[in-house]
Amino acid sequence: MLALSGATLATPAAGQQRAAAVPAGDYCGPNQSFYGGGQYTYAEAQVCLRFGSSGNRVIVNNRNAQYLWGGSWYSATSNYPAKWYASGSVSIGGQSGNYATPNPVTQGSANGSAGGGSPAALSACGTYNVTMTFHQNGPYWTDSGQDIDSGQQSYKISVPC
Repeated sequence: MLALSGATLATPAAGQQRAAAVPAGDYCGPNQSFYGGGQYTYAEAQVCLRFGSSGNRVIVNNRNAQYLWGGSWYSATSNYPAKWYASGSVSIGGQSGNYATPNPVTQGSANGSAGGGSPAALSACGTYNVTMTFHQNGPYWTDSGQDIDSGQQSYKISVPC
């Protein structure tokens, strides 16, 4: 015979709740177009919050990295790479953290991406406030006067439960 004495089931106290699970995937801000000085370089940058079984992290996409030469646009190549980095912050519900890609990311094709880190604030569903500053040198034109500098951009990225 088995007797249970004093056994109770634990329930969360009032006001206490567990963080809701976030479906795995990328949740992104808008894809934004940026030109460098003199409009000789161009890129489209996008910040994403990636949630998954291997951890949550910030990813920055750089698409259509191009340069203007002789009236035509050409994509970045290994001979004329784009060198870029991005940094910013992520916040939700009073928690915040910073992220940064490697400096520089060397991109030898039109499209690429880089991880920016895993701020502790990336933990639950909801609407995140995200900032990003994107800077690119090249492709082809490496004089700093041709660089792309986005200035600080701000986004609201919704992550469903």
